[in-house]
Amino acid sequence: MAAWRQLPTDGETFLDHLGHFVPDMEAAHLELTRLGFVQTPYVLHAFTDETGQRRPMGTANRCVMLREGYLEVLTVTDSSTPTGARTQHQLDRYTGVHIVAMTDADAMARRARQAAAGFHPQEPTPLKRPVPLLTDTGEQIGSDEAAFTVIKNPEEDMPEGRVQVLTHHTEGLVWQEHWMRHENGIVALRDVIIVPKDLGEAEERYARFTEVSPVRLGDDLIRFPLARGGVLLASPQRAAALLPGAPVPPAPGVAGYALLSDDLAATRSFLEGRGFGPKDTDWPGVLSLVLPGTLGGAWLVAESEDALPWHR
Repeated sequence: MAAWRQLPTDGETFLDHLGHFVPDMEAAHLELTRLGFVQTPYVLHAFTDETGQRRPMGTANRCVMLREGYLEVLTVTDSSTPTGARTQHQLDRYTGVHIVAMTDADAMARRARQAAAGFHPQEPTPLKRPVPLLTDTGEQIGSDEAAFTVIKNPEEDMPEGRVQVLTHHTEGLVWQEHWMRHENGIVALRDVIIVPKDLGEAEERYARFTEVSPVRLGDDLIRFPLARGGVLLASPQRAAALLPGAPVPPAPGVAGYALLSDDLAATRSFLEGRGFGPKDTDWPGVLSLVLPGTLGGAWLVAESEDALPWHR
């Protein structure tokens, strides 16, 4: 693999992370462990209001940090808050991926451009979460707070999920070496497969949102190539074909995503040894896996980005 780089520079947009919404965090934690992932501690989400006070958001998470990007698993702790209520509403639709987060070096400038492009971005959320400071061997030597500026949009703007843009302010705290050593060999997040209600309408909208030109890969598949990773819009039938055996969520929704492994044979062997059933696909060098119902969604895993079907 080339040298890893977590954050974009000016003019770049990366696919930063995806978020699974789950009803039972402990069950999800156990499955992620069985999948071979080290996870960050369980943390309650909070934000800093205009008076400087910390306010609970009504959700909590664990994260799986990768050499490029990460996965978030999020649950509701209080459905009476605005974030908790929206999360519960989305979770009631299906268990699986509901957050598609892109990172930009300047979220505030991006927010202004979103407004100019016809979106209705909300006030920025200055999100913080406590992070233990660890040595490479996992010994805790202190703690600090990771900080992010998150730009959210109302559901009417982006009905496929919580599609948002953020800026990281504490890269070294978020991607600590200890959290990136996974037994399964998975190292990077790449593309996400989204199923909109109306492909034509969504193509025009995502072009404005991502600020990149779409690449048509047929009548039922469109890709928006970001500076790292990409966003795919697919019909339900095409999503099902890309993710063999996976239940496709009702549109609008997120069906699954692509990951990179540093050794695909070792990843397959590890998953099989843990009782999972990764499958060969029609594309050499690509495995598929339907995730447990406690997490929802499905993967494509490749050792090379070029092996993924939309790059062929």
